[in-house]
Amino acid sequence: MSTRVALIVIGTFKQDWFGLAPVAQSDFVARVGKIADAAGLEPQTGYRLTATPGAFLEVWEGADRTAVDQAVRELQAMGYTRYIDARWLIGEREVGEPKVRASRSTNGPKVRRR
Repeated sequence: MSTRVALIVIGTFKQDWFGLAPVAQSDFVARVGKIADAAGLEPQTGYRLTATPGAFLEVWEGADRTAVDQAVRELQAMGYTRYIDARWLIGEREVGEPKVRASRSTNGPKVRRR
């Protein structure tokens, strides 16, 4: 079996984000998507975390660790951290395993940190 590698982003928008015009925010989000796409990452899920205003969780998945590392480097280079306080986690799953869906009855997927 082959392994898929996930980039798990837990972030909170910084004050500078709220100072951007809506068009600039849309452009920023589009650039993030282009970087992920160029690295071969596919969006898996995303959530707004209601307990903390401006907080979110996103999961992107790629073929290997190199693709994820490339995306992280390019996100840093584009100024991602100027607008978002982010924690990046790396997870792996074997292809063929079912994708985990969060529910109240599960503890969630196991995430291997490197």
